[in-house]
Amino acid sequence: MLGCIRTIVIMGVAGSGKSTVGSLLAQQLGWRFVEGDEFHSPQAKQMMASGIPLAEQLRDSWVRALCAELDACKAARQPCVLSYSGLIAQQRQQIRSSADNGHFFYLQGDAAVLAKRLAQRQNHFMPAAMLQSQLRTMQSCINESDITLLDIRRPVSRLVQQITRFLAAQNAK
Repeated sequence: MLGCIRTIVIMGVAGSGKSTVGSLLAQQLGWRFVEGDEFHSPQAKQMMASGIPLAEQLRDSWVRALCAELDACKAARQPCVLSYSGLIAQQRQQIRSSADNGHFFYLQGDAAVLAKRLAQRQNHFMPAAMLQSQLRTMQSCINESDITLLDIRRPVSRLVQQITRFLAAQNAK
């Protein structure tokens, strides 16, 4: 483990690689991986699968469930990596409040790259048609100092390496 207990949030729209990067990072750090998609209600998954953006109430209940899981990790002093879209600034603040010394990594990429990835993805409830809705919904994080932007065109191993180097540098301070 790299020093102090932390919560790492891997955020981005569908197709950005949150789950892939998050699970590999958690594995390398020996931390718990919390897959945000697993906390969506069956109703929410059905809506998204049908191409319907989540209503605010469903998104809020999802974020509350994620926060409860982060609170449990914090109480158990268990560091974790959370994959989560992070579309809404206010909801990122809720996640921040439950995180244990957290930091966000925003996987950003061009819409065409994201669409290509989504078209190749299989066995996931989120259809490629939802990408534009997520891109429109994603609120700016320009004034949030605990978010590091990462380019999704880089290989997953390189992204994980960037994050672990960032953590090592922060823990060396």
